[in-house]
Amino acid sequence: MVGAVSACTAIPPTKTENPLSVPGSRTDIVSVCYDSKDHTRGDIEAVALANCRDKAVAVTAWQVDRVFNECPLLKKSRVSFICVTPRRGY
Repeated sequence: MVGAVSACTAIPPTKTENPLSVPGSRTDIVSVCYDSKDHTRGDIEAVALANCRDKAVAVTAWQVDRVFNECPLLKKSRVSFICVTPRRGY
């Protein structure tokens, strides 16, 4: 039984759907499901950055929601990030 419980906590953060408030044209926003007890900020940001388009160099947290999102029960929190790309001409 203990092995089954500890196996559940090893579920990594994953990309999910953006909140309904995000227009479909906003391709610079990525959302990630996570469990705050099992995942570090670095773990979550790494998943977000890996899923950004346009060669993003960083992510900035924009919105967190814990209710009425598409996240599974074991990762019920969703954070949405804005993907930061290098400025053109620099």
